[in-house]
Amino acid sequence: MLKTFFTFTLPLLILTNVFAVDPAESMAPGAIKGFVYDSLRRQPLEYATVSIVRASDNTLITGTITDETGFFKINGVEPGKYFVDVTFIGYYSKRIGNVEVKPQLRSFDMGQVLLVSSNKDIDEVIVVADRPTMKYQIDKKVINVSQHHTSSSGSAVEVLENIPSITVSIEGDVSLRGSGSFTLLIDGKPSIMDANDALNQIPASQIENIEIITNPSARFDPDGVAGIINIIMKTNRLQGMSGVVNASGGTHNRYGGDFIINYRKEKFNFLVGADYNRRGMLGESINRNETYRNDTTFYRYSLGEFDRGGYSWGFRLGADYNINAKNSLSVAYRFGDRSRGGSSDLVYQEWNSPTPNDVREYSSTEDSKRGGFFHHVTMDYRKEFDTKDHNILAQVSLGSNKFSEESENLLFDAKDLIYDGQKSIGESPGNRLTFKLDYTLPFGKSSKFETGYQGNLRSSDESNTMSIYDIEEKLFMVSDSFSKEVNYQTNIHAVYAMLGGERGDFGYQLGLRTEYTDRRIDLVGETTDFNLNRWDYYPTAHFSYNLPAEQEIMASFTRRLQRLRGWYLEPFYTWSDAYNIRIGNPDLIPEYIESYEVSYQKRFTKNVISVDLYYRVTNNKIERLRSIYEDNDNIFLTTFANVGQSFSLGTEIMVGFDPARWWHFDLMGNIYDYKQEGEFSGRSYSAESFNWNARMNNNFKLARFTRLQFTGMYNSPTVTAQGTSEGFFVTSLALKQDFLKNALSLTLSVRDVFGTMGHKSTVQDDGFYTYREWNPSTPIFTLTASFRINNFRDRRRGSNGSDPMDDMGGDEEVGF
Repeated sequence: MLKTFFTFTLPLLILTNVFAVDPAESMAPGAIKGFVYDSLRRQPLEYATVSIVRASDNTLITGTITDETGFFKINGVEPGKYFVDVTFIGYYSKRIGNVEVKPQLRSFDMGQVLLVSSNKDIDEVIVVADRPTMKYQIDKKVINVSQHHTSSSGSAVEVLENIPSITVSIEGDVSLRGSGSFTLLIDGKPSIMDANDALNQIPASQIENIEIITNPSARFDPDGVAGIINIIMKTNRLQGMSGVVNASGGTHNRYGGDFIINYRKEKFNFLVGADYNRRGMLGESINRNETYRNDTTFYRYSLGEFDRGGYSWGFRLGADYNINAKNSLSVAYRFGDRSRGGSSDLVYQEWNSPTPNDVREYSSTEDSKRGGFFHHVTMDYRKEFDTKDHNILAQVSLGSNKFSEESENLLFDAKDLIYDGQKSIGESPGNRLTFKLDYTLPFGKSSKFETGYQGNLRSSDESNTMSIYDIEEKLFMVSDSFSKEVNYQTNIHAVYAMLGGERGDFGYQLGLRTEYTDRRIDLVGETTDFNLNRWDYYPTAHFSYNLPAEQEIMASFTRRLQRLRGWYLEPFYTWSDAYNIRIGNPDLIPEYIESYEVSYQKRFTKNVISVDLYYRVTNNKIERLRSIYEDNDNIFLTTFANVGQSFSLGTEIMVGFDPARWWHFDLMGNIYDYKQEGEFSGRSYSAESFNWNARMNNNFKLARFTRLQFTGMYNSPTVTAQGTSEGFFVTSLALKQDFLKNALSLTLSVRDVFGTMGHKSTVQDDGFYTYREWNPSTPIFTLTASFRINNFRDRRRGSNGSDPMDDMGGDEEVGF
């Protein structure tokens, strides 16, 4: 793997050196450069006009405009004396004299040029404006996280609870349009962590935007039934030193903090950041299990308390270097540690139907955790050609992790003595190397051709050790029959091509991606291996049409797949606790998805109405199937199987408007019909349900520097192959107050204001029935403080503006 890494990166470094010198710039007689800032707020003014005027005859020689950092540089200036005129709408123009370019000094640095606003009351003006909560592009929805005050102290999961197309279960598992299968990107780069683990780790305070891409183009990895969630992290556009520091504390053992320090100087940008967060959730759980054999019903009920949560910490640093106007290089590194898990203390009662008065009582304790250390390094090189949007992007990333999972379960009799117990320890260190090369060639008036290559090389060595508690020795003894080792190796190579353009009001984008997968699974000590070599093809099509009066209609089709995770395939038993065991299925084949979507949008000055119609067909549907383990009435076995097809037909409606000048309201709803058809081992697993969820966001401007936000979310009941999940409703409230001219902010948030977050579910099949009730202790109160150093401003970027500062690492996929 390292050989491949250096084979790819060395040519990239050579290319960087080749392009490091711009011939036009080196031959220029001289240059004038500087920055244009607002005189009061000391913030850069983008698109300010800078003109060079010959001092001897007042003749205009040349000019330019400033970039997003306020920087300008004008090459090709002959030696002589000049005036520099700087103008910008809403500001007084400024002329700077005594600017002289000398033959022996090729560059004249003007430093900071400060423009004064033409508003006479500028000294009293502090801009207080809210960015739109959501904005819509042809292939995605972009959510502004800074407007979600109720989740400012939480993780990315709390933010996603209030985002269209997303549902979050009571356990914190994320679904996109009803599917838990999606691809997670961080600044456009894949995360090597399990998606839910990564989302629970990322602090909401470090997120700039979240992009929801339900029908991605051929440029993207096709993994994920429902599409892509892209987390855009914060960085800064101000020159010089700036930053932001956040700290929070609350009930349920919740506290944490993070910081970002940024230094930008002309062509260079450096960033360093760190975060630490601890999240907790307390509550009560109820479980009822019934198993049926012959004429006897066996009952096992439990009641007790749980404490779930974990911690995470991370450190990141990065650098951008604009080699010249057409070449840039970025390097980033991130490392950290995370742990998620929980503990519970339960009281059990067991009996059966012939002898209902013979009740056995006992108790249990359970502790589990999963997590570990990870690190990730990424390098990006971008080459721009003379024609606009004509470019090459090369990227190499290397990551590794040392993850583990551990659970311990002890059973106590009526005298509080241990009579049984088990411990399971799993190790899963892994490595991942990805590299890609993207090329874009515009042609004609508004057309372009895109093509590229992507490679993804992954490996992991996983082991699982099972130990049984020895009552006499009073310690755990390893059970060899339940201890296994597995080696995974997956290499995926892909190429794609896309053709897109516009013809008047009509826009189109057609794409095709093909992938070759080489997968090897080696069971240590066994003679049977599970290998796969496969080609697959993924066509995509996107169309748009602009209607009068700021209206647009769009249609798209994509083919995708759900890659198989390693533990889906492991053909051996792994114990989760004393009553649950799982085994993988090496004969599984991946799910293939056909996704169709039609969207309509109507834009207003600050508001929008959006209606999406979608239809999704999933072939080779994979379900988790539960059954009784080897006629043991108290132990349940979970496995995985392809059971048939599933169909989702629905509509998603989003409306945002201002009922009053001080009140902005967003209403989002998703309504869909879900149907599953299939069977396994002669048993039908067909099911159908009508599902809907709704959420609302209310933002109130109570005063100049005071904001109040109230949000609500409802998820309707739904079905699975073997059971049901009841609906639940959650409301949150936040009050934000700014101080010191917006440099300091305090936010008090309350999650689950009315204590309605509880959740109930059932699983039922031939021979058993399970009921589960989960009631967290709420509401949860959190106070967050945010301090901006030198008025830190987040950079506004699109999805292809790749901030190299972040990525993270997790559970390995093993391909098909």
